[in-house]
Amino acid sequence: MSMGISYLHSHSALERQLRWKKRTVLVDVKFSPLFDKSKNYLHNGTHYIEVGILDFIKKGGVFKNLEE
Repeated sequence: MSMGISYLHSHSALERQLRWKKRTVLVDVKFSPLFDKSKNYLHNGTHYIEVGILDFIKKGGVFKNLEE
């Protein structure tokens, strides 16, 4: 979970490190109420959700170069 960032954002650096699918992004689990469809993902003890890029953009998400 990203400390100090309160707006909807992705974890692009983590996605690159994991060689994540290009059609989805990892988002902090606290944003799960914003999405109808999401899939839980756990990495190093941190909970994320996987959401489609188009849904992420429609909700005003910002792409950030975050690892954790």
